[in-house]
Amino acid sequence: MRGIPRKIALKSETIPGLRFAKQLRDTGNKQQLAAAAVQLAGGVNAKGIVVITRRGLMADLVANCRPFSTDIYAFTNMSQPRRTMMLNRGVFPFKIDFSSDPEKTLQTAFRILKDREQFQVGDKVVIISDVLAQQRVDSIQIRDIPLDAIPAESADEVT
Repeated sequence: MRGIPRKIALKSETIPGLRFAKQLRDTGNKQQLAAAAVQLAGGVNAKGIVVITRRGLMADLVANCRPFSTDIYAFTNMSQPRRTMMLNRGVFPFKIDFSSDPEKTLQTAFRILKDREQFQVGDKVVIISDVLAQQRVDSIQIRDIPLDAIPAESADEVT
């Protein structure tokens, strides 16, 4: 998105909306995890919420909670969920190849945030994922953007 449409979209993101998230019904553990990530991001003044997701479900759940002052950066390894996540308010989706090493996947995400979204070394992010481990493990982490993110030439495909 370029020019005037981008300016309009970015401006609309600063409007709190009707605050439907305050009446959000508890629909299960994943929704509670997403709500906790949003609350945590606000509490620690995180610059962004990083969502690692295969199908986009976790990004949808975080977007349901509508973080007011924190953008959502979703990373998936499939094209269709990336396109679908573009419809969510406040979600900036990226397609990357996931590594079998969860740390390498995160380093790739951090590099993208630094290169494309003007994140700086030391910026705080909240990470929420349900795909970081070999077995299904839901997790929330607080991280600072590291200095040593993977160089562009050794990173996986990014779109």
